[in-house]
Amino acid sequence: MKLTMDQLSHLFAAYSRDVEIRYFESYNAGGNVFLPSDIVLPVHVRHLTDHGIREVEVFYTPQLYEILSKEFPAVFRKPFARVRMSDMDRILEELKNVNAHSTRKRFVRMVGDIYGLDMNTGRRTILLRHDEPLDFKKWNGLKRDFDRNQVFAYRNSEVAIIVFVNLRMGVHKDYIERFKINTDLISLLVSKGQEPAYQPAPDFVATEDVISVNDPSSLLEEYIKSNARLIIIGEKLDEEYKRALLQVRNYDRFVRLMVVPSIDQRNMADFFRQLRLVYCYDRWR
Repeated sequence: MKLTMDQLSHLFAAYSRDVEIRYFESYNAGGNVFLPSDIVLPVHVRHLTDHGIREVEVFYTPQLYEILSKEFPAVFRKPFARVRMSDMDRILEELKNVNAHSTRKRFVRMVGDIYGLDMNTGRRTILLRHDEPLDFKKWNGLKRDFDRNQVFAYRNSEVAIIVFVNLRMGVHKDYIERFKINTDLISLLVSKGQEPAYQPAPDFVATEDVISVNDPSSLLEEYIKSNARLIIIGEKLDEEYKRALLQVRNYDRFVRLMVVPSIDQRNMADFFRQLRLVYCYDRWR
């Protein structure tokens, strides 16, 4: 797993020597050699930087990743789930079949590195890198090298939530009212979505993953660009909404949609319970 010098500096400043990080590869910086399994020390960071090294490959451990996901939540996202080999086999085969019927291509991303052993050198090798996209074809080429008891932490390729409220001038509803609907929904998702009790999924980062779309003509483009997992429509559907959503539906027959014409401010738990159900539901099952 690669860490930049800035990330290492941040970790050492925040945790002093309470975090143990070990080199995965050898590095030669000005005659000083750092070997695999050597502990990375704070003093190394400046020395490596001074010799043009901007990042280093380090050993992944669940303990290190817990710290990284806390300090850099948008870069080192928490896993959506942890599964064994048979379950990963089923998930990826299912996605392969889904991808055959949709323009959107879905896959999973590894959380943390998956290691193997080079039988010639006796050294560990990286079979799958952290955040590496994994599909059924790649999985079939690698799975014979995995430990049968390996647990795979992963997250989905889709994460973001699009809040879709039409703010184009000239539509039938008052602009100020629609602007308030849009603002209230975004504020709610960002503020409450950071709390574990309301978070749609463990790998959702509310400050990064809430996207506003206010022009129906740009919905499909944003859905493709962001790889969003869910579209929330902030009012009852009219013909303009339906046309925009039909474009998305033609691109991805499995798109997740949620219409929220009003929210009961007295009971946020119901709204977020429904949100979690729709967000995590796979429509092809």
